[in-house]
Formats: sequence, structure tokens, C-alpha cells
Amino acid sequence: MATYCRSTAGRAAKFVVIFVFAALVGMSTLDPAWASGENNLGSGGVALHGYDTVAYHTAGKPMKGQARFQVEHGGARYLFVNKANHDAFAADPEKYAPAFGGWCSYGVRVGKKFDIDPHAWKIVNGRLFLQLDPGTQKVWLKDMEPNIAIADRIWPSIMAVPAEVLGN
Repeated sequence: MATYCRSTAGRAAKFVVIFVFAALVGMSTLDPAWASGENNLGSGGVALHGYDTVAYHTAGKPMKGQARFQVEHGGARYLFVNKANHDAFAADPEKYAPAFGGWCSYGVRVGKKFDIDPHAWKIVNGRLFLQLDPGTQKVWLKDMEPNIAIADRIWPSIMAVPAEVLGN
């Protein structure tokens, strides 16, 4: 009986490893955006649901970008409302790129990758942090500094892992 249980458990563990590997390979070949998993990208590899990342910093509000003003950076396409924002990002993309590849900051803090609501955001020390929704943002804001510190520690270990693998 004990031999049978160990044998069955061993086969089950091998199946899980093979399944996870196949899922990772399959996702990376289906959509290049998931190859690294680092950026939260929509259709056509567009970041931030098409919102202008520079506008959060300069206009202090989310603004939908235009396809005619775009920059590719780190495997993501960023759209901008005007040439000035386009040029600002092109000159210093790290200054304007969203924290955690544009994934929900609270999600990263708990080891997950959640999509974002472009209207649930905050700039802290020059970094753009986005949240899943306004309710999640309220929770994140209550302990913002510790949440940022924890997410900063967790991000390197999950940034290359596709969201689906993290078990949202």
C-alpha cells in the first residue's frame, strides 16, 4: 500500500511539473506580451490600457493616448496625448514607466499580478503606482509605504512569471 501511494504521488507530481512547463511554453508562444510576463499589456502590446503615462505626472490625471504618438519601451507600446509627452517619455522612459510593469501595486505586494483601473493611481516619490480598482487603492493607501517596500522586495521574484501562473 505505501509503495502504491508513493508511486501515485510521484506520478502526480511529475504531471504537475510537466503541465506547468507546458502552460508556460504555450503562453509564451501564443502572445509575445506574456513571454516575459513583466509588463501588463493589452491588445497589440499597449500598456496602461492606452493611457498616457506622462500625463499622470504632468497633468495630474489619467488621459487616453493617441496611436500617432507612441513609443515602444521594454516590450510595451506606450501611447501619449501629444508630442511633448511622447518626447518626454522617449528622453527618459524610466522616469515615467509605471511601477511593476503596470500591474496592480497591491497585487504585487501579495505576490500576484492583477490588471489595473487607469483611474486608480498615485504618484509617490516620482513613481506611478496603479491599482486594480478604487477599493483596492483604499486598502493600499492605508499602509502605502510598507506596501511599496514589500512589493519592491517581491517584484524581482514574480516579474517574469505570467499572471496566469501566479493563480489570480
